Amino acid sequence: MTIAFTFILFLTFIVLTLPIAFSMELSTVAVMLANGQGSALITILTKLFTGCNSTSMLAIPFFILAGSLMEEGGISDKILEFANGMVGHLRGGLAMVAVLYSTLFSAVTGSAVAATTAVGATMMPAMNKKGYDKPFTAALIASAGTLGPIIPPSVSMIMISSMTGESVANLFLAGFVPGFMIAGFLMVIGWLYAKKNHIPKEPRQPAKEAAKAFGNAVWALLSPVIIIGGILSGLFTATEAGMISCVYSMIVGMFVYRGLTLKKLVGVFKKSVLGSAQIMFLVSMANVFAWILTRNSFGSICAGLLKNIAHERVGFMLIMILFFLFLGCFLEGAAMCTIFVPVLYPIGCVYGVGFPLMIIMLMCVALGQITPPVGVLLSVTSEMQGIKLTSTFRYLPAVLGALLLAALLCGIFPQLITFLPRLLGTL
Repeated sequence: MTIAFTFILFLTFIVLTLPIAFSMELSTVAVMLANGQGSALITILTKLFTGCNSTSMLAIPFFILAGSLMEEGGISDKILEFANGMVGHLRGGLAMVAVLYSTLFSAVTGSAVAATTAVGATMMPAMNKKGYDKPFTAALIASAGTLGPIIPPSVSMIMISSMTGESVANLFLAGFVPGFMIAGFLMVIGWLYAKKNHIPKEPRQPAKEAAKAFGNAVWALLSPVIIIGGILSGLFTATEAGMISCVYSMIVGMFVYRGLTLKKLVGVFKKSVLGSAQIMFLVSMANVFAWILTRNSFGSICAGLLKNIAHERVGFMLIMILFFLFLGCFLEGAAMCTIFVPVLYPIGCVYGVGFPLMIIMLMCVALGQITPPVGVLLSVTSEMQGIKLTSTFRYLPAVLGALLLAALLCGIFPQLITFLPRLLGTL
C-alpha cells in the first residue's frame, strides 16, 4: 500500500508539471510523514549525499564537458559533410544523412538533446526545401536523436556501471549493435517515405570530395575511438577517459577546427556546470526515492510478481519492455537508472539477462523521449520547425515502430547485445 501511495503521489506531482527531482523528493517526504517517520527525515540529507558520492560518478561531468566542447568546436559541419558523402546520393538520401549525422554526432557528444538540436538546425531547412513534410522531418530527427544514450560514450551507461558493478567497457560495446539497428531501421523509413512521395535523389559526390570530407571529419570521429579503445585496453578508467576526452576535445576544437575560442569557453564551462549539477541533483533525489522504495520491500514485491507471471527469460524481457516503455513516458534516463537499476538488475540476473536488461532499459527510455506526454526531443524538433506537436503524431507509429522493433529483437535475442563484448572477450 505504501509503494502504491508513493507512485501515485509521484505521478500526481509530474502531472502538475513539477520537475522530476522535486516530485521524487516531495512524494518521499509525504510518505514518511504519513507513516509517522517524521523524525527520520534527516536521513534524506544523508541519502542525497551518498547518491552521488562515487568515484565513477566523476566521469559524468567530464563527459558532459567533453560533449559541449565538441559541440561548440566546429565539428557539426565536418560530420555532416562526411555523412552526406556516404549516403547523400541514395533515394531518401537527405533523410539518411540526417540519421547518420545524428548517429555520428551522438557517438561524439553522447547527448540526445545536443544531437537533435545540431542535426535539426542543419538538416531541417534542407529537407524542407527538397519536399520532406515538416512533421515527418521533426519526427525522424527526434527519433534519431534518441541514439545519444545508446551509442557510447553514454552518461547513462556510466551510471549503470556504478550501480551494478558491470564494466563500463562492456556496456559501451553492448550499445553499438542496438544503436546501429535503430539507425538502420530509421534509414529504411526515410527511404520508404522518399519513394512514396517521389523525393528526387541528390547527385553523387565525387570520390575526391568524399575522401576530403572524411579527412576533415576524422579528428571528430577519433574521439569515441580513443575513449572506448583506451577503456577496453585498460590504459585508463572511465573517469580518466572523461578527462582525456575533455583535453582532446579542447585541442581539436581550438587548434584543428578552430571553432572554439576563449570567449566561447566561458559559455561552454557554464553550460557544462549547469548540466552536471542538474544530473547530479536528479541522481541524488532518485537515490532518496529508491531508498524509500527499498525500505518498503519494492524489490521483493517485484521479484514475487515476476516469478508468478514470467516463467522464462523471453516472457520476463517482454514484461520489462512494457514496464520500461510505460515509465519512459514520464521519467528521463537518469531517474530511471537510479530508481530501478538497483531493484531490477538482480532480478534480471536470476533470469540470466541482468546485463542485456540494462541496455533494453536505455532503449525503452529512448522511446520515451519521443512519446507524449513528455516527449522532450519531439517537442524540441516541433518547436524548431514552428509546427504543433500534435501534427507529428501521424508519423509516430513509423518511427516508434523502428525503435520498438529494435528493443523487441534485442529482448528476444539478447545475444545481439552481448555479441561485441563476447567477440572481444571482455564479457
